[in-house]
Amino acid sequence: MFSRILRLSKTFFSLIGLVSTFAFVLIIALFIFRPKNIETENTLVVGTASGYAPFCSITPDGECKGFDVDIAHDLANQLEKKLVLEDLGSMNTLFLALEQGTIDCVIWGLSITQSRMKKVAMVPYAGEHTTAYKMLFWQRIPEGISSIADMKNMTVCVEAGSSQEAVLDRYPSVSKKTMNSVTDALFALQQGCCDALLVEPAIAYGFKEKLPEHIKSIDLPLAPEDQVFGIGIAIKKDNTALIESIKKAIDAMKKNCKLESAQARWGVY
Repeated sequence: MFSRILRLSKTFFSLIGLVSTFAFVLIIALFIFRPKNIETENTLVVGTASGYAPFCSITPDGECKGFDVDIAHDLANQLEKKLVLEDLGSMNTLFLALEQGTIDCVIWGLSITQSRMKKVAMVPYAGEHTTAYKMLFWQRIPEGISSIADMKNMTVCVEAGSSQEAVLDRYPSVSKKTMNSVTDALFALQQGCCDALLVEPAIAYGFKEKLPEHIKSIDLPLAPEDQVFGIGIAIKKDNTALIESIKKAIDAMKKNCKLESAQARWGVY
């Protein structure tokens, strides 16, 4: 009798979990595919995702904070529009929302790469030419590791849809473990679920500042086609009016030191 009750309880809670998951997916889908209406014409709808400090994270009060949050607010003010900030959870969801037109742009520490510029317009606003990514290890760097190729038969965590994933895909001998966010990837590294974590320099700097005794890193030089040309705001290529408006707004923010101030506040250069 007890075992039957236990089985029924497990079934009940499994159904609850499925319903909760379905509800979450439905909410995201309704947002992504909802049409943009007249009421949003005087707004700037910016897509971002928390769990990506110092670009965007959540405070204990549930508010978004970070370098890109400040940039989004300053950009909206410069454009004289009301800011609507949408936390969409992951890179894949952000680009789907951009494609569907439910957000105007993505501001989320996005690396400007050749492959990305083929798909969307990228307006640079921070960062420099990056010729290397960082491979992070927990506690120690294994002997003989100086490149991705040396990670043969090892598991490397990477954020799904990121430029780091594109680089890792060039090395089929390395086992890839994709995560929804770099925060999840760092947790996987801590728990021993992967051997290393591949990230961009700004993210590596934030992790090492937070966990200096545990995070070890090496530089991994990038091939010319994988190199990064700063951080950019992603906009649909056919939205030419917004592209030009944002370019002018970013230029103005450079002149009035808004960008410089935000960079100093969050340590993003």
